[in-house]
Amino acid sequence: MQIYSIFEPVRGPARLDDPRSVVFLKQGFCWPALFVPLVWMLYHRLWLVTGGYVALSAAAALLGQYAGANDAPAGIIGLGFGLLVAWEANGLRRRSLERAGFREVAIVADKNLPLAEARYFAERAASLPAAQDQAAAAPARAPGLDQRRSGTGWGFAAPDALR
Repeated sequence: MQIYSIFEPVRGPARLDDPRSVVFLKQGFCWPALFVPLVWMLYHRLWLVTGGYVALSAAAALLGQYAGANDAPAGIIGLGFGLLVAWEANGLRRRSLERAGFREVAIVADKNLPLAEARYFAERAASLPAAQDQAAAAPARAPGLDQRRSGTGWGFAAPDALR
C-alpha cells in the first residue's frame, strides 16, 4: 500500500477535465532520486535543491580529497549522501510545490498511482453538485466559436456553417 499526497493549485480548484492540474506525490523513499539524483531534481524543476546538491557534493569531494581519504570512506560518504537525498526527495518536492502555489487537499492510500488517481477523481466527481457535473460533461469548446458566423475572411468556414 502506498500513500499519496494530492496537491491542487491555490488559485482555485483543479478542473476535472484537466488532470495535469493535480499533482500526486508519493510519500516515502524515492528510488529514482537514489540512482540519478541530479536528473531527478532537474526533471522536477527543483533548481535551488539542485544547486545545493551540487555544492554539497563538490564540498564533500574536496574535503575528502584534502583529508587524503581513500576510496572506501569516500564511497561510504557518497552512499550516505545519496540515501539522505532519496529519503528527503519527496519532502523537498512537497515544499517546492507549496512555494509554487499548490496546497495539499487530500491523502489517498492505494496499491499504485493509477488506482490512487482513479479513486481520488471518482470521489471528487461524486462530491460535485449536479450543475458542475453537467458543465464538466459538456464538450469543451473554444470560447467565441459560436459568435463566428462569417465564412469569409481567411478562407475557412466557421464551425457553425459546417453543421
